[in-house]
Amino acid sequence: MKWERAYPAAATVPEAGSDHDASNASEHPGNDIEFEDYGRELAFLPDLTEATSTTLNYTGPHVWHPSLSVEQQDRVVKVLKSHKRMMILSWNALPTPAFGVVYDIDVQGHSPIKQKARRIPLRHLKQLYELLKRLLKAVLIAFSDSLWASPIVIGLKKNGVGIRLCIDYKMVNSVTIIMEYAMPLVDDLLTDMEKYLCGARRVSAVFAQVYST
Repeated sequence: MKWERAYPAAATVPEAGSDHDASNASEHPGNDIEFEDYGRELAFLPDLTEATSTTLNYTGPHVWHPSLSVEQQDRVVKVLKSHKRMMILSWNALPTPAFGVVYDIDVQGHSPIKQKARRIPLRHLKQLYELLKRLLKAVLIAFSDSLWASPIVIGLKKNGVGIRLCIDYKMVNSVTIIMEYAMPLVDDLLTDMEKYLCGARRVSAVFAQVYST
């Protein structure tokens, strides 16, 4: 049999009267798995269409500050509640994407690059799925059937607990033509963005735009 040729150690059966030592044999009984067992085994696969259970805390140290008066604190909470949609955590907010602005990436006519997903450590899976659901809710990511696909890569934040979501675009970058233009002075850029950066120190992602290839 073809299977016996491929796996002789597993398929060979000792003949009657041979010197086969029965004490070295081991029996592996079959394991009957019911449908409910499959459900438990696959429980780690998330349904990203489910609503996220994020609860916002407006009384935490990131909101209340002893230097502010009661009236000022109430105004801060009111502003935060008015932008509830863009909150993905009690201590983090994401601005909405810049719809209507599309960047074209010149890949020199290269065929679509579609990479396989990489394994994520089990201890980070739940945290990753919750983050993906929050990003979906904030409309910063969307389900896609694009021919292009790059794997997710996560990195730990400085606190050693939180994760940072990244995408490995090295293969895409290798076929991308870099746009060449006159680079403005960095000092001028920092001066122009000073009023924006001062309010974005606690934000993980400041801006999101749509890209096309």
